[in-house]
Amino acid sequence: MKRFFAFALLALVLAASSFADETTEIYQMLYKQAVGLQQKYLAAVNLVGLEDKATAPILTQALEELLLAQSVYSSPSDQDLYGRILRILAQALGDYKYTPAAPFLWDVQRNVPDALARGEAMIAIGKMRALDYQNLNLVSDKSAQDSHSFIANDARLGIAVRKIELEPKGGEMMTMDVAVTLRALGTTGATGSSSTVRSAPFDHIAANYPSADFTPFFENAYIRVNHFLGYPLEATFGRQNYRLGSGLLLDDDGAGLTGITVRGDFPWWGMKAEGFVFADHDARQTVHDAPGNSLALFGFAVDLPSEGVWQLNQLFERDRAAQQVYGCSYPSSGGLLPPTDACYASKTLKSFTSVRYALNYGPIVFDGEAAFEKGLATPIGNPYDSAATPPGRIVYNGNAEVARAKWKQTLPRLGEGIARMSVARGSGDNANTPTRDEAFFPAHGHQFNGLDRSGFGDFFGATPYNAFGGNYGANGSSTTASGLQPGNSGIVVVGIGYTPPAYKGYILDVDYFLFQSERAVNDSHILGGEWDFRLRYNVQDRFGISLSAALFKSGSAGAAKGVQAKKYALEAFGRF
Repeated sequence: MKRFFAFALLALVLAASSFADETTEIYQMLYKQAVGLQQKYLAAVNLVGLEDKATAPILTQALEELLLAQSVYSSPSDQDLYGRILRILAQALGDYKYTPAAPFLWDVQRNVPDALARGEAMIAIGKMRALDYQNLNLVSDKSAQDSHSFIANDARLGIAVRKIELEPKGGEMMTMDVAVTLRALGTTGATGSSSTVRSAPFDHIAANYPSADFTPFFENAYIRVNHFLGYPLEATFGRQNYRLGSGLLLDDDGAGLTGITVRGDFPWWGMKAEGFVFADHDARQTVHDAPGNSLALFGFAVDLPSEGVWQLNQLFERDRAAQQVYGCSYPSSGGLLPPTDACYASKTLKSFTSVRYALNYGPIVFDGEAAFEKGLATPIGNPYDSAATPPGRIVYNGNAEVARAKWKQTLPRLGEGIARMSVARGSGDNANTPTRDEAFFPAHGHQFNGLDRSGFGDFFGATPYNAFGGNYGANGSSTTASGLQPGNSGIVVVGIGYTPPAYKGYILDVDYFLFQSERAVNDSHILGGEWDFRLRYNVQDRFGISLSAALFKSGSAGAAKGVQAKKYALEAFGRF
């Protein structure tokens, strides 16, 4: 009898195990075959609901694919559902302590704007970067090279409460989410914390954040109401992270923007829309200590799904900050022309319109955005020459394009790697149009990552309109808004890269970028080329470390051709 019960128990265990395996395989198949975020969400819920650590590899693969295709899910309702899936997956993988998921959980924290999604990936997170910049001013004379070595610290503490029930409206419960995220940035090093962030070109980066001296600031402090007033709307009030489109036109870069966003769905063709209004400041260098240094940002986005997603973005900037303008040129009392006597303007109104297309097709992900800029500005006098007479008005007329593609590449016996390619271009100013500024330049496009640049190239950090281009004044301020040499504006970038399959947890990224100026006064357009190398390793989901090197060589459009510059970085992060 005892043997009978032993065999029966063994049979039940094997049957249960077989049933669990079959259930896991079924949900895995359903997830892989899921079309659209709604089906992926349901499949993810079922997989996590099994409460089986054996599903961790499947959950990790799902998280990786979602992060790879993040740009595709840009519509308001998609962003909400996308954030829900990430929260579910991140929480489960964190509970399972599944080591291979660590880099993807870290990517959730770094790259996903939704504070609630990041909140599931961490309770508190700290990051330290030891940075060494060599020859930032791109000169050949070694005794005159501007180099900086310092440690950049970045800490976040986030709290989020979700689905607080308010009252039923229209047959559905109106609920509320509350999120608060504190962030602290600062530097230490041989030159001291304050002198580092106050010296060019890092002063421009620090100016983007409310504080850069380790004083905590509110990155997020908002209330989000779901099913707002009984309508299929999501309204967010307060300080929040926000990115419009791919970030070409608008991105808070982790500083937070204070205002209101409203998201909802149209009843036709699956169209979705959002509107926003924010009050902020222009972090770019101002003159005359302009008392009206305020920036109003408002606009909307409309999404139309097809094979991918088409997105129409509209941004208005009403800027009362005094600022240098590329295209405005007037002679000084001595008859000199810019850049010696550049033009300045205030009371600027700009309009940015872009069309974006994002596609996730099997192993291929594509994201492209094209934008144009229009606007008017009221000139003011030259702060360095009171005799200079400004023109009657300044007209803005610029454009830019950015496209990125990446795809999984299978290598025999090694596994899957990721290949990528990027192309970007921003219009530069035509010196022959003295009262027209053709240089594309939004006030809050994506360009920063904490107290460092975020762009094409780890050293050059290029966007279509600015970079670490070497042009920094001896008085501690950049002499051009773009960072390029006078007469050069607009940046063209071509980049390629590859991440081979991980080896024993180590991940290597290799990239190359070629930079050109779109406009150049001496017909020399090559700004330079850069090789980037990064080696990453993560210990479970709690700690990770990376070592990177960026090797830049200047072209003929720089202050000196063939000059080498370098950036080395050691980064460590911890989550607890």
